[in-house]
Amino acid sequence: MYHNLLFEQPIDVQLTAFYNTPLGELYQAIPFEQLAKTIKAPKRVISGKGCKPWFDVKGGIALQVLKSYYRCSDEMLIEQLNGNWTMQMFCGIQLLNGEQIKDKDIVGRWRSYLGKHLELDKLQIACVQHWKPYLQHIHTGFTDATVYESYIEYPTDAKLLWKSCCDVYQMIQYSRKQVKRRGSRINHGKRKAQWLGFAKRRKKTKRQIRRICKMLLKYLDRLQQLLEALSTQYGKVLRSGDYHRLETISKVKQQQWQIYFGKQATVPKRIVSLHKPYVRPIVRGKEVKPVEFGAKGNMLMVDGINFIEHLSYENFNEGIRLQSTIDMQRRYFGACYQMGADAIYGTNENRKFCTQNNITTSFVAKGNEGVLKEQKSQMRSILGKIRSTVLEGSFGNEKNHYQMNKIKAKTEATEKVWIFFSLLACNSMQMAKRIQAAKKQKAKEQHQQAA
Repeated sequence: MYHNLLFEQPIDVQLTAFYNTPLGELYQAIPFEQLAKTIKAPKRVISGKGCKPWFDVKGGIALQVLKSYYRCSDEMLIEQLNGNWTMQMFCGIQLLNGEQIKDKDIVGRWRSYLGKHLELDKLQIACVQHWKPYLQHIHTGFTDATVYESYIEYPTDAKLLWKSCCDVYQMIQYSRKQVKRRGSRINHGKRKAQWLGFAKRRKKTKRQIRRICKMLLKYLDRLQQLLEALSTQYGKVLRSGDYHRLETISKVKQQQWQIYFGKQATVPKRIVSLHKPYVRPIVRGKEVKPVEFGAKGNMLMVDGINFIEHLSYENFNEGIRLQSTIDMQRRYFGACYQMGADAIYGTNENRKFCTQNNITTSFVAKGNEGVLKEQKSQMRSILGKIRSTVLEGSFGNEKNHYQMNKIKAKTEATEKVWIFFSLLACNSMQMAKRIQAAKKQKAKEQHQQAA
């Protein structure tokens, strides 16, 4: 670690130098104090016992923002932080000469901690209060749904069942080794050869898929019976983490059994990943991606800034979320006079609600429009064009430039942290430009008045 002479200067000199950097401009656009108040500080920070933590709550939030800003791994982020004074000031720390952070897991631990205390509504309200002076068209909103995909392999029934069989087989082998018995005589090699013969096929017919899935289901049922017999005879023989995985595998077997041996074509809350059992298939109906796997969010955009109205891993019809979206905009900004939304939101109930509240929408009119027909048509056209360009474009910007294309966190809570702070970084970049432009305009006006 190099010795930074700037840290020997007075704090006002340090802040002036920091605020003139790109990270300093981003720092001024994020209300760290207000965000930190919504999250409880860790016990070690409050008690003061043990070794001094590197970061407080503001520093933990800053780490998540920097990860999305630089689009790097947790380990790479810490390596850059050790040698970058602007990143250190962004996180509220100053490393001394020869001092460096060697804990590569600290970013992940803060992500886990924030996931336990994350309250999206409170955090977004804090951001709105900080950004509102720089927003203009705050009474016009746009809404649409998008899916933030989880980082999992594309799931199929056959792959899911084979992975379940392999996991249970490994549990059996481990358990028998623990009780000092020889390995199981069950013919796992034969099943593996059958699976590989199926997996190597370039084209798989429906009959072949159905046949291999039925075979794997019967094999999985047999493996579970053997494991249960071992547990009954010798008691607790599995590792602590295996019980949660075994519970997930049992649910997978039950769901797949209903599909292949029952009369159900689909099952509710279908599991598509063993290590992420909370992920559900989200049917989108798009030509490129008919089905996506991840968190579905109903988003509200006000003056180019996106907010999460509803985020869920269960599929939902976004058409029923319009009234709650309008209520959210009223809570955040006081009123809602125009709302641009997709055709799926244009139900009779939503149209009636908007008419009663004097809200102009982008929905195609039903029946006679009455007076001002041309003006209403122009307003619908403008709202629809902004929704289809600015709002849809913002989704692409978030996914392509702020690590939201594939969410690589490992749990449901940490995935939500990843999504929110990536969205915060994207919004803050836009607000940083507006804040700097407002400061330049104010300085220019003061200069003109002085002259």
